[in-house]
Amino acid sequence: MKSLIFTLFQIAVVGQLLAITPDRVYHLSPDSLGLTYESHIIQTSDDAGVKLWDIKAQKELDNGNTIILCYGDSGNMSYWLNHAAILSQVGYSVVLFDYRGFGESSDFVINPDQLYYDEFSMDLEAVIRWTKQNLSYANLGILSFSMGTIMTTIAVQNESVDFIVAEGFVMNPENIKEKIFQLKGKEIILLESAKGFEALISKIDIPLLLISGTEDVVTTLADSQEIVAQKVNRKLISFEGNHLGGFQKMTKQYFGDIYIQHIGSFIEAYKQ
Repeated sequence: MKSLIFTLFQIAVVGQLLAITPDRVYHLSPDSLGLTYESHIIQTSDDAGVKLWDIKAQKELDNGNTIILCYGDSGNMSYWLNHAAILSQVGYSVVLFDYRGFGESSDFVINPDQLYYDEFSMDLEAVIRWTKQNLSYANLGILSFSMGTIMTTIAVQNESVDFIVAEGFVMNPENIKEKIFQLKGKEIILLESAKGFEALISKIDIPLLLISGTEDVVTTLADSQEIVAQKVNRKLISFEGNHLGGFQKMTKQYFGDIYIQHIGSFIEAYKQ
């Protein structure tokens, strides 16, 4: 079972920041991994339906922290179940969700050559609101990856959380467009809103932990260093590896254990 999860995750990582490639099929479900969860479809402010899985922390280890996992531009939330399972088994509650056009969320016409859609941030905003209204927690945070870091930056302008952990952070979509063309010869389409995106990062006052691979040539370590230098409640962890390789590289006893330890230490240092 775990080998299938890793394969799905690796397929999703290949697509990050290269093309929006949604998968409508759930290849795994939380109950197939023995996780305690609830499934919901919630409504966004523009009446789209967003599918989510509310995965409960292992009861005897519950640390009171809830994490919304915001993935990149490929697959669906089932690709990220291994991450959610590990987090839940060490005491975190995890909310997984699918953007419109992904999984069992509402239909949405997607141009695969576009870097992102503003509507995806509306989906995340709806998930944050639902979590605040329906779940109990000591601290609420977002764990975002790649394109998901764009969605997080936009969403928290309107819906605040207690902390953000982000890997493969996008600092400037226009620079990403140029880098992808240089690397792959692929022309990426940007929204008009991308021109003002970088300014939104400096407006984030929420504690921010960035995780960056030293070999990531798209969302670079230098970009993350620049973002972290903006404010005192920001921290950077680097690993020897490529785009979104943090969980695999920060593993000692079980998948992502060092990674998760960094999250816990960060929450403790900056908890509200």
